[in-house]
Amino acid sequence: MLTLSVKLPEPTAAEYFEAAERINDEFKGLNPRMDANTLVAFMASSYEARDICARFELALRAARGIPVPDLPNPVIE
Repeated sequence: MLTLSVKLPEPTAAEYFEAAERINDEFKGLNPRMDANTLVAFMASSYEARDICARFELALRAARGIPVPDLPNPVIE
């Protein structure tokens, strides 16, 4: 196991804290209770290297003003 320390912007961290509280409210009696750190680890572990690279490529393109290709939305299809 590898332990990482990651600084998240306050609004992003707030989303994870809120999600943890919602899960704990929904699944009362969850032991141990869900926390934001566990959710961040769970989300990070669900991506493969190619997915991470693709997300950063899109973000860097958008930040530099390079056209971002229209991608299909897998949720809609």
